[in-house]
Parts: sequence; structure tokens; C-alpha cells
Amino acid sequence: MHWVDSTVKNQEGPQIVSTGISPSGPIHLGNLREIITGDLLFRGCRDKGLKSELIYLADDMDPLRKKYPFLSDEYEAQVGKPLRHIPAPDGKGLYSDYFLNPFIKSASELGIFPRIIKAGDLYRDGQMGEVIRIAIQNIDKIRNLIETISGRELEKEWFPYNPICSSCGRINSTSGYELKGDLVSYTCKCGHTGESNIFKEEGKLPWRIEWPAKWKVLGVTIEPFGKDHGTVGGSYDTGKAIAENIYGYPAPLPLMFERILLKGKGAMHSSTGNVIPASEILSFCPPEIVRFLMSRVPSTRHIEFDPGMGFLSLMDEYQRIVKDQKPEDSRIVELSSPFGLDKKEVIDYRHIATLVQIYDDPKKILSIIKSTGVETSLEEVSKTMQLARHWIVTYAPESFKFSILPKNQPVKISDEERAVISDFITWAQLPDTQWDATSIHNAIHSIIKEHGIEPADGFRIFYSILIGKERGPRLGFFLSAMDKGALLERLKFV
Repeated sequence: MHWVDSTVKNQEGPQIVSTGISPSGPIHLGNLREIITGDLLFRGCRDKGLKSELIYLADDMDPLRKKYPFLSDEYEAQVGKPLRHIPAPDGKGLYSDYFLNPFIKSASELGIFPRIIKAGDLYRDGQMGEVIRIAIQNIDKIRNLIETISGRELEKEWFPYNPICSSCGRINSTSGYELKGDLVSYTCKCGHTGESNIFKEEGKLPWRIEWPAKWKVLGVTIEPFGKDHGTVGGSYDTGKAIAENIYGYPAPLPLMFERILLKGKGAMHSSTGNVIPASEILSFCPPEIVRFLMSRVPSTRHIEFDPGMGFLSLMDEYQRIVKDQKPEDSRIVELSSPFGLDKKEVIDYRHIATLVQIYDDPKKILSIIKSTGVETSLEEVSKTMQLARHWIVTYAPESFKFSILPKNQPVKISDEERAVISDFITWAQLPDTQWDATSIHNAIHSIIKEHGIEPADGFRIFYSILIGKERGPRLGFFLSAMDKGALLERLKFV
């Protein structure tokens, strides 16, 4: 049983799966694990026959915590203000929407269409008013729960509601101290004193209370979350206690997910710039592969993503399981598909990445792909070519990149190496020769073996003549993709 189905197997009745993030910076591949995990759980419930919904909560009431490296100096003055109250970096619209909207677009390309809920709208529309009141009325109980479970002592002046200062606009510099009716009295470090209406967009609950409060307000039944929230005494543990003891609401089914690391660079963080934005990864990686990256392993395992040659290996793995269609892999393929398509064949991305370095014409490449027995369309080939070109320019190692040398460019090789080339030309011109990747590969292996040459050294002969390098793309596919006449003319010149 796939880990998604195992997770939801005991769920009954309508389900609301919730995910979310604070849109404080570029929403990246690491963040995608949360919404994809949520979508996988949503699909698991749906496929189980349960009425289900996926919601995505944008925590746009969170304050800007610091001026991140990607922001101009003008944003020093915005630190501490809610993200939805800050202008966007491009000066158009809101800061929170600037980062949220591209992410929503990326999610749709992945076949994920949650109901988007903005935290600020919940406060603005009064939906958080009563849970705020309950929290303030139970301040001592909540303090005791948090301190007992987390093991940390709260400040003496701690208050379970953070007003927005009506003077300086900050939410991280105020201290609430009393609720009268619907108004919380507060003081601010800027020197201002005022009142904040709990039924308006004039403040917010602290995270450890806000999380369980939203479970109740939104009816959440399942919530995946990162390991930072799932530690012993962490925000899920305190949230569960607050939900059940203060709000009388059963905590949702938890599913902790591990981080995605960039190979050689560690965990991704928007604040440090060590990220691949969600929109960027989709500029070179097909949507089903992004989903496959998450669905192929349990959420509790960390993923190390290598956008270089490791990415091609991931593509190869996906292509293999789609082709083999083993029973144990069929659910992975199904969950990886953005739109529920049952793919029987996929284009060999590695092959395309080789071909685009030889040909520009999509029709030519389509013809070559079809000659391998794969049925596809010009549209699909053109799209994959575009992805592959971006990958080559941005992430491919130099060892993968190449250009075909002019047919009359001299290359120095030994007599023994020239004999290998001569034997290959003879084989290629035989009337019964099959000109396909496997046949070419086997023929070269046989020829270099007859000459007592190691395979790597034998392959190097062809690479040095054709691309001026010692290594290159898979040789059988590479030669089969080239125009046979032009290839033989080049080899004969040498």
C-alpha cells in the first residue's frame, strides 16, 4: 500500500486537508513539498470515496521579520508590519500577493487547485473574532499548556493576541493587556496606545494559538507540516492540546514531512537565497517529475535534489517505472500525474537534451523520437525541447554540454584508433545494418573489444572526433540521432 493510502486508511466522513505558508519570500521547491503532500493526501481521501477538499492558507498577517537579501534598503522601514500591508517589491500590489500569485500558478501546473484562503481575510471578515475571545478568556490555561508542553517559560506580560499598532503599523512591537467587549487595549514600543477590534483586521493570534484556532474555524481534519513543527513540545503538540482543551476541537490527523535539500548546499531557505523557486523548477522539470519526486518516497524521508545529472537520473527512473508498470509502482505513477493521465509512454528527456544540441527543428526531433517506437506529438516534443534547453543552459554540467565539430576539422588520433573508426564505417555501410541506438552501441562494443581497447577509451575516440571531448552523451543514442550520411562523412574525413 502506498504511504498516502496507508496514512488516510482510517479516515471517515468529509475531509478538509489544509496546507499553507507565510508568503515572505520566493516560494520554492522545498515549500512545494507541503502543498504536494497535501494534494496527495487529498487525492488519497478522494480515491477512498470520501468527500474531500484541499485548502491552502496564506499566512499574510505574519510580519516581515527582517530585510531579506533580495529586498531593497527601503524595506527596513517595513519590518514588523503584516505582509499584506506592505507594498510589493515591484511597486504593484501587495508584498504577500507578489510571492503568493506565482506559487498558485505553479500549483495549477502541477494539477493542484486548492481553495486559497488568506489569513488576513479571516480576521477582516470577523471569522477569527470568537476564537480570539476564547483564547483571551483562557489566558492562564493556555499559558500553562504551552509552558508545560514546550518546556519554555512565557514572558510575564505575555498576551494571546498581537494588535496592529494604528500609528506605526507594526504587529511585532505591541503588547495587548486587556479585553473589554470586542476591543483589546495595547501599548506599542513606538509610544502609541490604542485599542484593537478582535472582529476586524487589527491584530492576530500568536502562531501556537492561531494554528489550532484555524483548525476549528476551517474544520480541518488532516494537516501535513514540516519537521520543525513536529518536534517534541513543538507547535503541533501545543496546538493539539489547545485545540482539544480550549476549543473543544479534535486535532487533525498529522503528517510530518522532511525537508528537501539542494545537493551540496543543504536546506532551502528564502531568507538566504539558497532556493530554486517553484516557478523556476517548472521551467526545466516536467510537472509529473516534481510530483514524482515527492510521491516516490514516504514524507518522513528527506529528499536531496540534484538539479544537475541527478535530475536526469530522476527522469530515467520515472521513465523506467512508467514503462514497466509494475503493480507496486502503478500508484506512484497515478499520484505523480498532474491531471490523472495514464501515461503509457514518456519522452526520454535525456535523449531530447542530447538532440537539442544537434538540431533546432522540432519536426526533425519528433521524427527521431518516433523512430524509437515512442508515439508522441509535435506539441509535446516542442515543450520538452524548451524545458531541456533551459536545463542545459542553467543546470547541466559542462561534461554534458557539447556542439558538433565542423565536418572538416582535423582531429589527431592514432593508427589503432583510426582502425576502430574504419571498422565502424564498414559495419555502418553493410546492407543489413540496423541503425538504432542498441545496434550501434553493440557494434561499437564488439569492434573495440576486437581491438583490445577498454570501452571508455573506445568511446572516447568517437567523442573526440565528433564533439572534441573525452566524454559525452550515451553513444548509441547520440550516433543514432545524427544524420547517418553526415556522420559517416565526418568519420571518413578523419
